[in-house]
Amino acid sequence: MFKPSFPTVCFLIIAALAALVAGCGNETPARTEPPVLLASIAPVAMIAREVAADDIEVRELIRGGDPHHYAPKVADRLAMESAQLVVWLGPEMESVLARQMSLLPADRQLGLLAAGGYEFEGADADDPHLWLRPRNAAVMAAHIANRLAHLNPQRAEAFRTRARDFSRAMANLQKVQDRALWAYRDVPIVSTHKAYSQFFGPAGVVTESLGATAGHQHGARTMLDKQQKRGAGPVHGCLFGEVPANDRDRQTAAHLNLDYVALDPLGTALPENADYADLMARLLADARQCLGAIPDRDH
Repeated sequence: MFKPSFPTVCFLIIAALAALVAGCGNETPARTEPPVLLASIAPVAMIAREVAADDIEVRELIRGGDPHHYAPKVADRLAMESAQLVVWLGPEMESVLARQMSLLPADRQLGLLAAGGYEFEGADADDPHLWLRPRNAAVMAAHIANRLAHLNPQRAEAFRTRARDFSRAMANLQKVQDRALWAYRDVPIVSTHKAYSQFFGPAGVVTESLGATAGHQHGARTMLDKQQKRGAGPVHGCLFGEVPANDRDRQTAAHLNLDYVALDPLGTALPENADYADLMARLLADARQCLGAIPDRDH
């Protein structure tokens, strides 16, 4: 029986190792997945994508639910724990989510409301729907960019550059939105709860919130009575609720002698690839469905 010599065995082993090394060198390196930013609601995700581009994968946490009462499921909690950064507004908006957020390290979460620097002129100081003012959306983008830059220093300049570009675009969008709404500054506008002052306020359009209390109902009724005393005939105005449209809000509008339209501040009806500008364009178009039907008092 043939037995290979020691030098032959060594040669065969070396040849096998060389082939193995060569084969490894020809393999395509494994693709590194981008870090994940988890945004609480769709508008925050839209703003985050303006900053992140392809460097960070942006996912939404709350899809189609009410952020005020949303409680994360097991899969959601796992996603929060594995994300590089979780961006939310704060307990003023996502009150039930706050408990789970308290378990995350401070450097892996960003509460936008607490970050500060926002405009409230013409709006309620305690209205947490800050994304409805484009200039505030720009501030949110800057906060997100700064945090992502801290977590990913090699991409810091890209994040901050995108945030600056978005800020310039938002300044222009704010002007367009304010010009479109300015003509309705004398129209009585009522909302079902304190949600739209950041949208209408910059244009000088005052909204009265109905809220859930008799006091808010009385405030709206008083505003409408004053409007009627200033002019002859019935008051023409709008009541804005949130989607989906419902009979309760229709009945409230009828009781107050107002037209009714449901707005979608979370963009729930928009396509998945919609961006922040699409959200604001849809809100403006829906609002003008009601406002544009009101007779001009000058004619």
